[in-house]
Amino acid sequence: MQIIEISEPGASDQSEQSDEIVVGIDFGTTNSLIAVSNNHKAEIIKMSGGLELLPSIINIIDGKVTVGKTDASKNIIRSVKRLLAKSSEDIINNTTLSSLSDMLVLGETTPKISLRGTEISLPEMAAEVFKVLKSNAELALGSSVQKAVVSVPAYFDDSARGQVLFAAKLAGFEVIRLIAEPTAAAYAYGLQNNTEGTYLVYDLGGGTFDVSILNMQLGVLQVVATGGDNMLGGDDIDMLLAEYLSKLSGLKVSTDLIAHAKGVKEELSFKSEVIFDGNIISRNKYEDIISPIIERTVKIAKDTLHDAETIKLDGIILVGGSTRVPLIASRLKEIFATPIYTDLDPDKIVALGAALQAENLSSKSNTLLIDVMPLSVGLGLYGGIVEKLIMRNTPIPFSITKEFTTHADNQTGMQFHVVQGEREMVKDCRSLANFEMIGIPPMKAGRAKVEVIFTIDANGILSVTAREVETGRIHNIEIKPSYGLSEEEINAALTIAFANAEQDHIARLLVETKEDADSVIIGLKKAVSETPDVLSKKERDELDNAINSLQEVINLDNRDIILLKMTVLNKIAEGFIQKHLDKGVHLHLKGRHIDEINNN
Repeated sequence: MQIIEISEPGASDQSEQSDEIVVGIDFGTTNSLIAVSNNHKAEIIKMSGGLELLPSIINIIDGKVTVGKTDASKNIIRSVKRLLAKSSEDIINNTTLSSLSDMLVLGETTPKISLRGTEISLPEMAAEVFKVLKSNAELALGSSVQKAVVSVPAYFDDSARGQVLFAAKLAGFEVIRLIAEPTAAAYAYGLQNNTEGTYLVYDLGGGTFDVSILNMQLGVLQVVATGGDNMLGGDDIDMLLAEYLSKLSGLKVSTDLIAHAKGVKEELSFKSEVIFDGNIISRNKYEDIISPIIERTVKIAKDTLHDAETIKLDGIILVGGSTRVPLIASRLKEIFATPIYTDLDPDKIVALGAALQAENLSSKSNTLLIDVMPLSVGLGLYGGIVEKLIMRNTPIPFSITKEFTTHADNQTGMQFHVVQGEREMVKDCRSLANFEMIGIPPMKAGRAKVEVIFTIDANGILSVTAREVETGRIHNIEIKPSYGLSEEEINAALTIAFANAEQDHIARLLVETKEDADSVIIGLKKAVSETPDVLSKKERDELDNAINSLQEVINLDNRDIILLKMTVLNKIAEGFIQKHLDKGVHLHLKGRHIDEINNN
């Protein structure tokens, strides 16, 4: 495929604002990350607790929404990303999706979450993850963060992309670009290693599977073909394993058992066997259980490579935490006989790539990234067949004009049905919009002409404009996803989000500070119990008083006082911590020969 030259929309405007921070966000099914890049060096922004990965878990604790808590809770929403743009029917008919939350309200076209007697949309729930990423980034960078490049699965359709955009907007982000996850990963990999050639990106996350074939040359990264399955991911591996554990133990498949299955899966990535409820689960048995899922991914990868008409691959880049399953790398190497690359952390590589693209778009750069349309877009015609107007794997941005005419005398209107998908019948594709062009001058059938312009922007978002040729009348069609929100709901959600933005930010910082204080207290108490003899009575009393002083204010809604008490405690604890560490090292080395230590 010929490499085409395009200029990034608004690049000149953005380059004038090169000092403005633009972050990269990987909104993930299992974990979410935020990163920033300077001088082509991207790094993950750590959360207030020091972790780089924010679990994409939303809990309702004491009637309040919190994000990232992994402890067991009845009021919990996992993998909200998988639920975006899904209908109630989609969720009911999928065992994995229906197990993601007990708080789902189904039965309507648009599923929602029930919270304190109020029904909340899924994009609003997803926005909670974006809000935490935003507040932590602003805290770490010491500056307001308004703009972002956000990654999405390559095979996300227009509805799902739109809901990710909306969730980010609710959190206060202006999304300057959506970037496909495999493309972001390849972007990070290519810049990091100055790589050239043709690579297959195999991206298996918690809830989606994507494959992209990319051609990387100096300064140009072009997506040649993409494929995937939005209903396939690590969650499905967990569910298969949970069902097996249920048969072994007699336990009912529940959120707790699925969590145990996830733990078993992770252990079997580096162990040959794991014991669960008195039963031994070998890696061989585990691989037999999950092999149908892995083989599905391999088939999709082979089909995508065939679409790209690529004869030789220079390598396969693994992306997503689920690729740590050893069977994946071994099967890919066996099938494709090409090197497997895991140089960059598969959990972080997408966020790093998004941050690099954010820097690229916000500054003068010669790097060109050409993505493709993941799914075909077309119109439903008479008889329910689909005429595809923009084919999948078309480089974007892209625009095409199609001319239509009337089929009856004096016809003054035309109805159009926009669909997305690869099937030939309308009923088998995703409906994006129904619209009508009115005001056509009455004339004989076949004489009137209406031009319909389909435009895909660099984010992969579709817009449609209809123009009647005789009068020049233009009708802009706003594409609303079938499972989206009403205008009233969107406006109400935005109004509430903006009105409470500052208050929400302050409240979140207070909660995070309290959690940090709790962690400090627990850690110090544990250390004191392990090495009580390293402190004099005076030192012990001083440390205990400082701990108690912090404990007394920890439940107050005054973040400044808590931070002050934490600072005092940390200063007092410095000497003890050093003595505690020194004794730990001494106990570790005591009685051991130098050769024994070196061998370890």
